[in-house]
Amino acid sequence: MGVRIGIDVGGTFTKAAVVDTITGELMGKATVPTSHHAREGVAHGVVDVFREGLARAGVGTGLVELVVLSTTQAVNALLEGDVAPVGVVGLSRTSQQRDAFKRTQVGPVKLSLERDLPVYHAFLTTEDLDAAAVEGAIEDLVDRGARSIVASAAYAVEDPEPEREVLEAARRLGVPATAGHEMSGLYGLEVRTLTAAVNASILPKMAKTIEWVESSMRLAGLEAPLMVMHGDLEVAALEEARRRPATTILSGPAASVAGALLYHKVLDGLFMEVGGTSTNVGVVKAGRPVTKYARIMDHPTALRSVDVRVGGVAGGSMARLRSRRIADVGPRSAHIAGLQYPSYQPPEALRDLRLVMLAPREDDPADYAAVENDRGERFALTLTDAANALGLVPERDHARGCRESARLALEPLAAHLRVSVDQAAAAMLDLAVDKLLPVMKDLMSEYGLARPPLVGLGGGASVLVPRVADKMRCSHEVVPHAEVISSIGVAMAPVGVELERSLPDNDSEALAAYIREAEDAAVRAGAERQSLRVTVEPIPERSAVRLRAVGATVGTSRSGWGEVDESTARSLAAKALRLPGNSLSLVFESRDYRVFEGVRTGGFGPFRRSRRSLALVDREGAVRFAARDGVWAIGSAEEASSRIEVLAPSRRGLLATPAHLAFVYGPHMVDLPKGFSGSVGQVARSLNGASSGEPVVILVGSAQAVG
Repeated sequence: MGVRIGIDVGGTFTKAAVVDTITGELMGKATVPTSHHAREGVAHGVVDVFREGLARAGVGTGLVELVVLSTTQAVNALLEGDVAPVGVVGLSRTSQQRDAFKRTQVGPVKLSLERDLPVYHAFLTTEDLDAAAVEGAIEDLVDRGARSIVASAAYAVEDPEPEREVLEAARRLGVPATAGHEMSGLYGLEVRTLTAAVNASILPKMAKTIEWVESSMRLAGLEAPLMVMHGDLEVAALEEARRRPATTILSGPAASVAGALLYHKVLDGLFMEVGGTSTNVGVVKAGRPVTKYARIMDHPTALRSVDVRVGGVAGGSMARLRSRRIADVGPRSAHIAGLQYPSYQPPEALRDLRLVMLAPREDDPADYAAVENDRGERFALTLTDAANALGLVPERDHARGCRESARLALEPLAAHLRVSVDQAAAAMLDLAVDKLLPVMKDLMSEYGLARPPLVGLGGGASVLVPRVADKMRCSHEVVPHAEVISSIGVAMAPVGVELERSLPDNDSEALAAYIREAEDAAVRAGAERQSLRVTVEPIPERSAVRLRAVGATVGTSRSGWGEVDESTARSLAAKALRLPGNSLSLVFESRDYRVFEGVRTGGFGPFRRSRRSLALVDREGAVRFAARDGVWAIGSAEEASSRIEVLAPSRRGLLATPAHLAFVYGPHMVDLPKGFSGSVGQVARSLNGASSGEPVVILVGSAQAVG
């Protein structure tokens, strides 16, 4: 038996989950305060929670096969302005110099309303590039104030050599550096430059943190690999966080929703991760969290992450008073104010309380409410206390406290307001809900969701999620182990890579070569080849495609974590196709996929016709393909493609507009761009050549695909 450990380093707490590699069983969990002020920084808390988690699971370090981290260090550094000034070395051929100069001159970069990232700029042409010129440009940038360097060359995704020369020169000079092609395989010089600048600005801080984590974990007896989670739900070796720390932005929310979907399968819905200070809200579509390219203020980047909106209210948010009314809750929380939650104190510590007003931080208004006992001990009045006072927190829930203590703490507030304790508590919770509803409604509108189910995550989920769901008139569920769900999600995260390549005239052979290139890159990053899935998206304005290869980390491709049975898969397919579950037939099943088919009949008289709806559901419950009108075929690559070429044109209108194309072979899946007019069979044959006997399932759907 072996175990994997997921560790989530949050702003308030560092949490660990110890899970069985094969069954996914949660064997132990632990939580410790995040050690921001320790000499070793957050690494101190990482080691503490690692040891405590193993002790609670009753296993030794020799059974640990993998440790995966998620961390808020990168995003906190940006928000707090704890960044290094950056120098950009722009590069291009002389013929491209004018445009490339402008697109690599990106600074200063606004990180928040109060803080900018200083960015200095130099430019070199590549025809006469030599070591002396490169070193001179870097030294000039350092003299001007840069503490980290970016190499950004035009078309570096195709030819990264000029950027590598700058990286090598920076290494010789002992200056931290990053390159645009390292950050993204996407075209777009300006976006790559800005992304690399953000990354370079946090290189020094993250390098120190990672050095401490690595050395501390080895001293703790860990011999297994260390990996880090990115904000796009995937993981890579810890070395990646040293080289590309910006990819860890929003890794915490990504880990949480990934863990939640192990326990609660949702086709389309919203998730709420309620922490101590803020609540993250995101979307699940077709059984998968929605990801998009992150923005730093108004700046687009090439960093893909879960699409998360943040509400400044959560379980630890404190009540604020204006005269004799509760005017607000948050954004400051109990831990920011350095105060304890009264719900977790014995009632005898909460006798003879008086209401006091305070400023959690020096520059905050002194309108935050707290209570003080006769010994001078102060306690926060939080949303968690309000929920406990009303008896709303279920037994054995992480946020469950002593109801009597919570009510004693709220009595001075209620007396000041001249209302009952219940009314004061309800007013606090209602204010919090009102702050979160606009966030929820914006996401519902953007993603076309009507009364979506709400999935609750985080230690404060039971405090706010049920009340928000009631106000929205939608169903809800707080997932098991909500307080460590991010650590569970970290432990099971897959590996992934993304790149862009030119694809003129839908060249089938070139596309097959690009898919193999993406698969090889994912394997080098730590994915098991037999688990890989590749998605191909068109970029029509550039005659290019974006490829994304994702696979299970080594040793887990057959772990069984989060797998769905046929009944659950059928239910998800039915929801995607908007058909009754009993109308669907299971027409294909393998270890990795199920294909369901349903028949729709519409029209009247001579215009009456039948359409076949198709849905492909993977073993984790994600709907990978769904179309209300489509055809499918199975066989060798040759047989399946020949049959599709006959069937598709016979379905009137099926391919009259761009179609959705996909095929699977074994655990592999390739999702082709809508409108790809090359030979699907040729792509399938080329990719399947190494395993000639492996059946291929090809699916073609109308442009109205809903998956």
